[in-house]
Amino acid sequence: MSENAQNRDLTHLPSTGLSRRELDRQLDELQAQMTSEKAGKLSVNSLKGRAEIQRVVESAYVKFFPYNALFTRQEKAAAQIENQVLDMCLSLFNGGSLGCANLTSGGTESIFCALHAMRQWARATRPQITEPEILAPYSLHATFNKTAHFLGIKVVRIPVGEDLLADVDEIQAAINENTIGLAASAPSWPYGLVDPIEAMGKLAQHHELWLHVDACVGGYILPFMRKLDCTIPGYDFSVAGVSSISADLHKYGYAPKPCSTILYRSSEQQRYHYVPVTEWPCGLYLSQAFMGSRPLASTAAAWAVMNYLGERGYVENARQILSVKDKIQRAVGEIDGLATWETHGPLMMIKAEPCHDGSSVNIESVTGAMRARGWVLLGVMEPPALHLTVDPMEEEALQQFIADLIDVTAKVREGDSSALGSLNYGGAGGSQSPKWLLNALAYMDEAQLKQDN
Repeated sequence: MSENAQNRDLTHLPSTGLSRRELDRQLDELQAQMTSEKAGKLSVNSLKGRAEIQRVVESAYVKFFPYNALFTRQEKAAAQIENQVLDMCLSLFNGGSLGCANLTSGGTESIFCALHAMRQWARATRPQITEPEILAPYSLHATFNKTAHFLGIKVVRIPVGEDLLADVDEIQAAINENTIGLAASAPSWPYGLVDPIEAMGKLAQHHELWLHVDACVGGYILPFMRKLDCTIPGYDFSVAGVSSISADLHKYGYAPKPCSTILYRSSEQQRYHYVPVTEWPCGLYLSQAFMGSRPLASTAAAWAVMNYLGERGYVENARQILSVKDKIQRAVGEIDGLATWETHGPLMMIKAEPCHDGSSVNIESVTGAMRARGWVLLGVMEPPALHLTVDPMEEEALQQFIADLIDVTAKVREGDSSALGSLNYGGAGGSQSPKWLLNALAYMDEAQLKQDN
């Protein structure tokens, strides 16, 4: 960064503004320090699709940049955009004529809305429950605990089976007088596997419980992988007992952030989603989800990319993802000390396994050494594994990734652990961490870090 940019005091609002030329120059310098698209292709900067998809998205986003989606009721065109996006989404989840959906800012808000609706439903149908609980596999996304904390709900995590899937028998055994619902993943973020949702749906029906399916990562890719004859277990509204589904358009739907959906089987479930407010001077206040003001631009860009790709385009994109996934799996299969496990959909996990000579590979060292080569990868801690979010890649970049993985693993086997990495999803606090993270970690003690909610 230039000396001028380094010395400029930005702990306070500048007394004089920068010229457009200087502003753009400094922004370019800051952008150059961000993880490159290639380095983060399988994790941080993944889920961008091909270059032409991004051009479509960016063009649509700019056109609708000024508009606030809180007021779509006042804009006929905005309402049309939202309605058409939600109708297309519902069709992908077999929502039929009864299905309902809402747009949100992301998976966290979608899950918040689902748990809020579940809680309100339970209050109406089981008013005797004062300490509501949700039963879920250990692999469920961490966001459930965060949103449940705000809603006064307890998430009870049940150990997964040896196959890393939800253990339906153990979940059934844990049902008690405070249970209001179940939750499952399609697929789970840590393991890339679709839980046995059909069995959980039967369980939910038998005990009259709400079943939520978190399809945030898989919702807008699994339908197209099915059309390519991939075996994907049932997870959508075609499965009896499923009450609600969360799914992110800004993942494999290729909409820009923030853009997600919360889908309900029917208006019977969606009615508990809303919080109408009339006790103030301006009449009825009613928002699409938890957020008030939100960008219409991301919804318009979702509309654009969905209409640009169509079903054929999404299927072709899924085909390319499967090709990349297959090439990486085949390459890993030839690396002594590494292995993958079968997953449902686009996620991949690379774990360590005993080498032919009895030695082992430290998967964290592989992570660190790959980062030293420019690859910024995420991880899973239980069991230890690299986590890849597979997206279409140029062949040259893909072959470079494979070559680096082969070379790095060989060096780690030889004892090189100079670039130890981390498999922690959230990352640890470091000298370049944002202030909010450093403050948060400083306030927490070990007990707080272990608490459920």
